[in-house]
Amino acid sequence: MSPMTRALAGPNLTFDLEAQIAQLRGDENYTRTGRVGRTLVKAGALRLTLVVLAAGVDVGTHQAESPMTLQPVQGRLRYRVEQEYFEIGEGEVLFFGPGHAQDIRALEDTALLLTITGQDAD
Repeated sequence: MSPMTRALAGPNLTFDLEAQIAQLRGDENYTRTGRVGRTLVKAGALRLTLVVLAAGVDVGTHQAESPMTLQPVQGRLRYRVEQEYFEIGEGEVLFFGPGHAQDIRALEDTALLLTITGQDAD
């Protein structure tokens, strides 16, 4: 993806998710790997990232030192907790602690918001 200048923090940020998703699906990394993301907000300990995945793409276990949420805005995901599999789709939000959701896989073309918060490094 070509570098671009955009605000990652501010008192009020608004995003056209449909336009952002379309742009990411046109990205050469998405075409090549079926996976690409863009950080929308980076403010203190908060990170909000839009991720698009092609059907069948495995994310694996998302490693972070803090709790996080996954919120599909398009499509469906499957994930595993211990030995049990679950699915999540549009209109649902998954909260999990570090490493608790494993084997994350896009069941169809999916766009999701990944929110991570942790201790502020400032």
